[in-house]
Amino acid sequence: MTPLIALLLLGGCSREEFHGGQTLTQTIAQAYADCNESEIRFLAGKQGMQTAFGNCGSNNFAHMSWSPNGRWLYFQLTHGGHLMDGEDKTILTVPTETPVANAAWLRDDLLAIPLGPAKDATSDKGRIALYNRTASTLDEVALDLTTPRDLQPGPTEGSLLLTGLDAAGARKVVVLDTATGATSPAFAWLDTVDAAAGSLVLSPAAGLVGVAGPDGGTLYKVDGTEIRRFPGAKRVVPHHEGRYVAIERDGDPVSPFDMRSWDELSEEARQRELARQEKWLENQPDWVVKEIVPPEVQVFDLQTNALYQVTSFWGDRFQWYAPRNYYASFVMFGIEGKQLNRNVALVDLREKLRMLENGQTPLGVEVLDAGTVVMAPVSPPTAPDAPTDPAAAAPTTEAAPD
Repeated sequence: MTPLIALLLLGGCSREEFHGGQTLTQTIAQAYADCNESEIRFLAGKQGMQTAFGNCGSNNFAHMSWSPNGRWLYFQLTHGGHLMDGEDKTILTVPTETPVANAAWLRDDLLAIPLGPAKDATSDKGRIALYNRTASTLDEVALDLTTPRDLQPGPTEGSLLLTGLDAAGARKVVVLDTATGATSPAFAWLDTVDAAAGSLVLSPAAGLVGVAGPDGGTLYKVDGTEIRRFPGAKRVVPHHEGRYVAIERDGDPVSPFDMRSWDELSEEARQRELARQEKWLENQPDWVVKEIVPPEVQVFDLQTNALYQVTSFWGDRFQWYAPRNYYASFVMFGIEGKQLNRNVALVDLREKLRMLENGQTPLGVEVLDAGTVVMAPVSPPTAPDAPTDPAAAAPTTEAAPD
């Protein structure tokens, strides 16, 4: 038993009570238990999710991004960026300094990586490293902005959209010509986003822009027309076909001592356990972590104005997976309301979206706003032919990166 668990137990009741078939001591210890690989594999399979790395590795992901063809996965840990090949499962180190934000793929073989100033630089201006995976070359483009982030392919070939801080501390939204190093305003109607908490996601194919800040997120057309606001949103991610939008937000706080998947307890037993835990936590010192805030994903349907909450998983860094239509990828935080070891996950949302279009509510989705009733059946989303097998595109390795 670790010292932390021992301290928690000493601050609790002296009498053991049984909670769903186990003692309170066992319940507390479970909150700090080691990773259970078979449990994660079972829950992921149950929800149709594939994980890219070993389920119990040190998966401390800062960022991740799939290449356009779905074969290469860029992932960033605390000490640098790496590439995983989805075909032979090899992992390569991207030869740059530690990136300051997420990288973006401009082509299947070209990755744009945001960097801070060079160690010997006299300026604090940032840089963009262009790593050509095929040629194993690395070029740099100097910026007139600091702390670049929100990198993504721009509206024209070879261009890169990004945000960065100017001399006055405003986070400007610009398009970088990677060939010349020249920057220009990205939008006539959007000059800046919030310097600290702002995020921006552009879908050129859909003609949509998602902007978020401290007050929530907003979906716009590329001409600046506002479509809808999403209170509490931290990122707004349009799908490339323009019908669906993913919204990242903080979920409701939950107790770290109630980490149970859906089938572990009956509802009656769960309520009894929650009441006991609440009473126990009242006697604990302030330094005991009593709540965690899980990252949640919602989906908005622009055709019906319906808003859905995904309850089958917790996660963030959401992106629509381009090679397979209506697949999604994200950094997994938990499954079925239970926090688990982090991983990069891939999930097929087609069937859930098809059922929602037909007025059915699939398992793992909650309807927050039914929107407008669709009188005529809507054609279900279909996945176009793609050369990449989704199982290969979401590789599984025996060991995760350190």
